[in-house]
Amino acid sequence: MNVKKQNDHSIETILSLFRWVFLVIAGGYYYFLLQGTSLSFLVLFLFGVVYMTIAEFALHRTPLNSKRYQYMTKLSVVFDYVAFLWLVALTGGAESSLFPIAYLIILHVSVYWKFTGGMVAALLLGSGYTCVLIFSGYSFTGEGLVVYLLDFMFLIFIGLLGGIIVSRERMMRSKNTKLEDIARKDFLTELYNHRSFQEDLRYCAEQGNPVLVVLSDIDYFKAVNDQFGHMVGDNVLRKIGDIFKKQIGTSGRAYRYGGEELAILLDATNIEEAKERLETIQLAIRNTTFTADGHRFSITMSFGTALFPFENGMTPCLKLADERLYLAKKQGRNIIYWYDQYIEKSSRLKL
Repeated sequence: MNVKKQNDHSIETILSLFRWVFLVIAGGYYYFLLQGTSLSFLVLFLFGVVYMTIAEFALHRTPLNSKRYQYMTKLSVVFDYVAFLWLVALTGGAESSLFPIAYLIILHVSVYWKFTGGMVAALLLGSGYTCVLIFSGYSFTGEGLVVYLLDFMFLIFIGLLGGIIVSRERMMRSKNTKLEDIARKDFLTELYNHRSFQEDLRYCAEQGNPVLVVLSDIDYFKAVNDQFGHMVGDNVLRKIGDIFKKQIGTSGRAYRYGGEELAILLDATNIEEAKERLETIQLAIRNTTFTADGHRFSITMSFGTALFPFENGMTPCLKLADERLYLAKKQGRNIIYWYDQYIEKSSRLKL
């Protein structure tokens, strides 16, 4: 899992906990202080409960890369803004004890939009807060003006400070990510390396995530090196790496397992989609043409697959994928040897 997304998810989890705490406090305020007399407060409270229930589902039951997850986390900022202004208006305006919620909202926005987001959030909250005070008949004179200005300036200060802190943290994280990528990626193909493959597969084992494990090998790659030279062979590897990354997208990861052998981990939550993805990769490689010394040539690849963790754990699963790759090459190459098929039923594209 991407480290940045994991950290952002942790922040969202903490903020979600705070929202539940504030909902409980708001409910107590409605019941004990308002004696259940404010209909608008009750509507806001019930809407908050429904929204938070849906948000909790999106937070913990949808993939971090999914559009649903992204929409819910961004939409929560809008919900926080509207709920804050409504709560402040219903709980005394300038005298509201819930005003500090604004600081959390600013920090939340800063997580996604850094310094600019923090400042914009501070200005929007300050403007909304000002409107709430105006409509409530607040007196902007004497001590009232001082209190208002202090509240507004604190919002700007939190936006400024929060934006700077988050921006610096993101900058450091970006540098660390680049260094991590250097350690985890193959220089030639820019695919993840063998070490990353083992770590990611181990992570899937710990999380219980079903994945389609694919080991693949370029057919007759030695002949390419012998006829055109290793520089052409390197170009072939780079191009295949590009095809893997483009076709896999966010549904998995590709690795240079060693030499001309590449590996793929595909999300197998929907196994039919994973199969289609692999067939698309095979077809894209077959249809790619290379040029060297005035000659045009194409290549094919053979694939062995295993379904993890349903095939007896990590080590046996890798062994099965490797054995199936060997059988695919033995049966004529340019074959996907599926985990659930006998060799005579294996998928083979005709040249």
